[in-house]
Amino acid sequence: MKKIALFVEGQTEQIFIEKLIREIIGRHGFSIENYKFINENKLESIPLWFSAKNNNGHSEYCFIIYDCCGDDSVQSFIRERLDSLQSEAFSMVIGIRDVFPETNIEKIKQHLYFGIPENQKHLTNIILAINETEAWFIADENHYPKISNKISYETANEITGIDVRKDSTEVIPHPSEALKQIYMKGKTTYDKSQKKVQRTVNELDYENLYINVRNRNNSLNELLTCLDGIMQ
Repeated sequence: MKKIALFVEGQTEQIFIEKLIREIIGRHGFSIENYKFINENKLESIPLWFSAKNNNGHSEYCFIIYDCCGDDSVQSFIRERLDSLQSEAFSMVIGIRDVFPETNIEKIKQHLYFGIPENQKHLTNIILAINETEAWFIADENHYPKISNKISYETANEITGIDVRKDSTEVIPHPSEALKQIYMKGKTTYDKSQKKVQRTVNELDYENLYINVRNRNNSLNELLTCLDGIMQ
């Protein structure tokens, strides 16, 4: 059984990643457990646990998703736990954090693997969701009518100033605010509460994300490439 640890910035990423795994790893047997860091030394179990068996009644993959409660915490929590994860036979560690409100993305990239020993870098992939994870949500043009019949991709184009079906949504400076403005056109809204994030995540077209959206959003493609590698 392959064991994969994911360290994510916050609740939005944890909810999305849990659903993404279920959608693209679903034909295999797998389990997912979610935890939240209360502080550096304390973890809280989150009631988002899922398990599915393959045809032989086994789990082929075990995913542990850690909510680090802040973008600056992702790398530090990974560094602190790499030794124990390696000793527990985890085959991959994935970190996901966004960029907003920072603007110097290249500087952030230069320090992504700071403090991670050379002999452990092959285990670790740290991904920047540019500028926020919501950029990936905006890029899925198929989910808007499911949120409201008054919203379409043209609405998203009007708010963002780009063609979300063709252009990279990584250029949007503040994606969560843009998504909120798009939804408001349909007499609804978006925020980072569990209820609102879960609604959006449930309505996303994961086939579209996997086949099309990744080709115009490099950060999503990087994440999906990592997940593809797990199944090889």
